[in-house]
Amino acid sequence: MTENEIDQLKPLLKEYVEKSSAVTELHWDKTSSSKLLFDPYSSTEKEKTAHYFLLISALDTAELVGTSEKARAFMVSAHSALGNGLFIPGQKNRIQKIAEEFNTYYPLGPGKYRIPQVLESINLFVDKTANGSLVKFAQRFSDPECLVKEIATEIPQMGGVHIDHAWMYLRWMVRPYPDLGVFQNISAKKLKIPLTSFVRNVAYCLGLCKNPVPDWSHPEEIESERANVTEFANHLFPEDPAVIDYPFYVLGRWIRDEKLSFSVLKSHLQFWKKINGQLNRPIITFDVVARNESTFEKNVREELNKLKLIFLFEPYPLSLPKESPAPHYKPDFVLPRVRRKGHIVLLEPHGIWTPLEKRIVSYGRERFPMWVTPSQIYPEETEFVDKLRFFRQSYKDLYYLILIVPSSFKERVEKDYPDIFDEIYDGADIPKLLYELKKSMD
Repeated sequence: MTENEIDQLKPLLKEYVEKSSAVTELHWDKTSSSKLLFDPYSSTEKEKTAHYFLLISALDTAELVGTSEKARAFMVSAHSALGNGLFIPGQKNRIQKIAEEFNTYYPLGPGKYRIPQVLESINLFVDKTANGSLVKFAQRFSDPECLVKEIATEIPQMGGVHIDHAWMYLRWMVRPYPDLGVFQNISAKKLKIPLTSFVRNVAYCLGLCKNPVPDWSHPEEIESERANVTEFANHLFPEDPAVIDYPFYVLGRWIRDEKLSFSVLKSHLQFWKKINGQLNRPIITFDVVARNESTFEKNVREELNKLKLIFLFEPYPLSLPKESPAPHYKPDFVLPRVRRKGHIVLLEPHGIWTPLEKRIVSYGRERFPMWVTPSQIYPEETEFVDKLRFFRQSYKDLYYLILIVPSSFKERVEKDYPDIFDEIYDGADIPKLLYELKKSMD
């Protein structure tokens, strides 16, 4: 991309950040199903807030927990079980048991066995180095970079390739609402932008990073990229450059696994502008996923894996219009690199429909059974259909929805609900469908 193209995109990008800047960070969003046990905005809870979110900032890696939603849910579980013991050294065995139990419901990352030691190292840092007060400890530093270096040196999980989590923590602690504004002695103007993976997706599309995949083993190169992103943010928001961090995180997570490019970023920003005007609320939210896959969904997953098609399973809930009976729609499978008519393909395998009714019809003296459309539709079917209908009304310009249903229901669904899908397939045709999608990419 050229400098002229970037300059043309800046107003759209700036509008996106400004209108997203009031969105609450998912780690303390009050609408989450995993409720915090304290108010992080309370003036009397500053020490607990600083300590609690230092624990989360170290925990929130794919290696340890997988997703940020799981980091939040795990911390709520641990806090519920341990109370204020969560903040005291010497809890490794209890935290290990909590992690094992949690993992049975929400699979954690491959490094989950390290969670107790990571949390222990932070509690020791707060207890010994910070003398029990992170707020007073932070007051020793007017330069946030010095504080970041101190945290990175003392807490292994916050240094080296994870140093951007220390910058993320400072954004939480320094910026005012909707961030937490605990460390008031540090100016937000001096913050650097955390170069976390999803933020970096956006930075790469803007030409601020050389390669789509970062090489974390070269800290000098990463530091150069972080400086580029921070300089770019300073041009847009000189008084508060870190305001871009969470909006970029959401945007970068939205476009992950697509073929990252300037045009992909631009198309998503243009779509966001259009939909935001209709919904007037965040398009994407995040919460813990807690349900087992259906047999239908497992079949789709197996076939996707066989063909080595990149997919995301229930990656995020997409907001629906206020008149919709459901606030969100969460696609089952997103195929970020597959396009139909220029739109991203979604697969929605759904096997629960109202059964056909058996009726007896007479023909002369003979009586025959006949399966007909049910006279009364299950409420669950109506709710699902309405959700798809509202979703397509808002998102059809970006997503292409392929509905997959059992063969016994395909004819009725196709006839009764032609407006809830772009294409409809029989469940028996899953291998053929996915092969055609794969072939269209080659």
